[in-house]
Amino acid sequence: MKSAVPNMGKTLGPKEDLPEKKEYTDSSSDESEPAAMPVPVAPTKTVGASGNESVVETKKTVESLQERGKIPSSFFVTVLIIILNQASSGIYSIESLQNCWSSVTTSLQMMNNVLEYTKDLMTSVYEGNLRGTKEYLIAAGVTAVVASWICVFVWVPFRAGVWTHRAIRHKVHRYMGLLFIIQYALAVVEFMTDYKNDGTLSLLTNSLAINGIVQAYSAYFSFRVLPKGEDAGYYSDKGVLTRDFVHENVYFQLLCFMASTYYDSGRRECMRSNLPGKLAELLYVFFPYVLIRPFFPLTSFSKSTSRQKNSRSSDLERFYQIGTRMVKIFYLWAKYFLGFHIQYMIYLDLIEPQNMKIVHGVFLLNLGTCSLGVFLHTLRFKKILPPLFTFSLYLFLIYATFSAVPYVLNLFVMHPKLCLVTLAGFLLNFTRNRKIHAVWCFGSMLLLEYGDIDW
Repeated sequence: MKSAVPNMGKTLGPKEDLPEKKEYTDSSSDESEPAAMPVPVAPTKTVGASGNESVVETKKTVESLQERGKIPSSFFVTVLIIILNQASSGIYSIESLQNCWSSVTTSLQMMNNVLEYTKDLMTSVYEGNLRGTKEYLIAAGVTAVVASWICVFVWVPFRAGVWTHRAIRHKVHRYMGLLFIIQYALAVVEFMTDYKNDGTLSLLTNSLAINGIVQAYSAYFSFRVLPKGEDAGYYSDKGVLTRDFVHENVYFQLLCFMASTYYDSGRRECMRSNLPGKLAELLYVFFPYVLIRPFFPLTSFSKSTSRQKNSRSSDLERFYQIGTRMVKIFYLWAKYFLGFHIQYMIYLDLIEPQNMKIVHGVFLLNLGTCSLGVFLHTLRFKKILPPLFTFSLYLFLIYATFSAVPYVLNLFVMHPKLCLVTLAGFLLNFTRNRKIHAVWCFGSMLLLEYGDIDW
């Protein structure tokens, strides 16, 4: 970036240094924040009476950090939705706290049992009392997956100083992020070892979803120096996340929170028993993109590199182009088939409680990816992990949801009429017209709520 003051032909002496170039810093860096964010406006031309053009410098607009710290309307909408869902679903009770604590202790006990079991296996090898080969292979596979997960999301960031005394700023965001990783580990362990086939969903997922919202908003309020724009800044190896992308992520965290309430059979029935809960159900099932989405910014896949020049290395340009398309395909799959279609089936009570495990499993995967995907970008930006690895891992996590296709395909085939409704919304999405999408959502509600159709 050139200096704002021209040199005017003066030759610099040995003691006169050129002004330093200044760039945006990462959201999680410990650099000092500037006092204001100048947004340059292109100069305009005016034509005088003599016909000569003269260039008039337009005054630069300045957005101060104080202005960037203002609470957006989306924050109040988010708080209102949280209170509406929690209160109408009967989650505010001593029993809920007891159940949540029980989930934590169960997960910790199971972790301890696994460690004891692994110790016994190693002892059996040392003593020569060998067990079945399959037992050792399963133990080795589980150990490799767990060790890799701990290495990527805990050990490597810890060694880099993310949670040590060197992290002197944004402590709420950093340590709530560490708590999120711990919560997620506990939720996954409980799901895999103590899942109850009765349609209920652990309250750990609810607390996890709330922490995800806290994480997203703490990032939005803490990292005010991030640039604005429709380019997410995520799909590159050198780009910086835009503040709009960070803000937009709150919306997807909010969807995860609403699912954590609605996907539980007991809490869902409680919501249906009162008017606020019924309104919350209709809002989540039919109108999340019509009534909630407008309060959040919208980033664009097509502008993924339009703002930040040279944000991709030439040797990785093709990789990120393909990766961005893959993310876009996943987004459409998740929005309509993992989102609307599953929500419609639950709304119509078409999924038996004993068949909800795969739905809960995919939800848990998406719940973790929503926050861990952003954390992977931070590790890439701070050069803690290489960009090729972090983005590849993110693609692996989101595409792991396709592993559910063989299980849910039967559910889709059993209800072809409902599939046609979802497919219609999927195709109408390509019009990129919000009014058409709103009409489809309203029409879907009328069909499901009042249509005398054998789905």
